[in-house]
Amino acid sequence: MSKCKGFTLIELLLVIALLVILASMAIPSYMSYKNKSKVANFALSIASACAKDAMADCVSRFVEAPTSFDLSNLPNCSNVNTAMGNVKVLLDGSYTCAPGGVASGTVKGVLAGVEDYTAVCEFGENSFRCTVR
Repeated sequence: MSKCKGFTLIELLLVIALLVILASMAIPSYMSYKNKSKVANFALSIASACAKDAMADCVSRFVEAPTSFDLSNLPNCSNVNTAMGNVKVLLDGSYTCAPGGVASGTVKGVLAGVEDYTAVCEFGENSFRCTVR
């Protein structure tokens, strides 16, 4: 006669407790990753478009010396409604046109409902770099 063996109630409860602990660590990480990917897909492209407009506008001016200018009148530097919500374009700092491009300034893209991450495009000497922070 063979006797069937199974799991005891305590063993099953321990396994369930371990699964709950693992899930409680994984869910916040997943939510953070999800918000960062939303900002990267929607706000980063809009902030990048504004930075490209600024660079093109600056190059087309053919300035001989550093000159300050305003980005708010450029077509891609305004707030945009997207599938994930409104993207607010923030123009920080003063924008200086150098002979080869934009020398200073920052463009930020903030997606409504996501406070943890922001798309940021920073101008350097004759270039810009966009990241999600």
